[in-house]
Amino acid sequence: MIYQKNSSKQRPVKHNILLLVAAFFIFWTPVIIFSKIAGEVIEKEPIGIDYTILHAIHDQATPLLDQAFIFITNLGSAETIIIVTLLIFAYLLYKHQRQNALILFASVSGAAVANLILKALFHRIRPSLWNLVITETGYSFPSGHAMLSSALILSIIFIIWKTRWRWPGLVAGVLLIGLIGLSRLYLGVHYPTDIIAGWSVSILWLLIVLVITKNLSIKLHNKKL
Repeated sequence: MIYQKNSSKQRPVKHNILLLVAAFFIFWTPVIIFSKIAGEVIEKEPIGIDYTILHAIHDQATPLLDQAFIFITNLGSAETIIIVTLLIFAYLLYKHQRQNALILFASVSGAAVANLILKALFHRIRPSLWNLVITETGYSFPSGHAMLSSALILSIIFIIWKTRWRWPGLVAGVLLIGLIGLSRLYLGVHYPTDIIAGWSVSILWLLIVLVITKNLSIKLHNKKL
């Protein structure tokens, strides 16, 4: 019996340690990735892997793929993301899920503001390697499509995580995030490092939002007590 009691006490400790280690890597991995890429962008040195990947993708271009990726890239446009975010936000409020509504709104709106600030700071010019089938204006780094779509989709995945939709949502969400990012490369309007940096900032910002909302929830709960 003594051994069982000690064992039961050790399990939560080990579980908490694993959670802390996972949180450490989840937080610092996007920080390190973004910092590394940002350093290269600041130096305004060509990143060889960017051009290699873009040319490899463009070599597969066909008129049919052009239309398919234009449709996919429109799914990650600011207009689409705003409409979907507002609809889900309204639904969550209707269902009295105020904390989830706050997480969704803060994640997407925060990612949008961060993207504008970062683009203005880095001033990276978009790639111009071939005749484009779409026209994009503004700076390239980091990708707004990548940031906003991942902020929205990852927020949704977090919200449904404790439901039976968690695994289908995770698979579909990650696939859609990847396809939207790929569409920006296929269409030649972003470098791969723009996409990776956008995902990194979005993940980092969502983690910050989750920590803040969790602390607010705890404080509000304690006040009610």
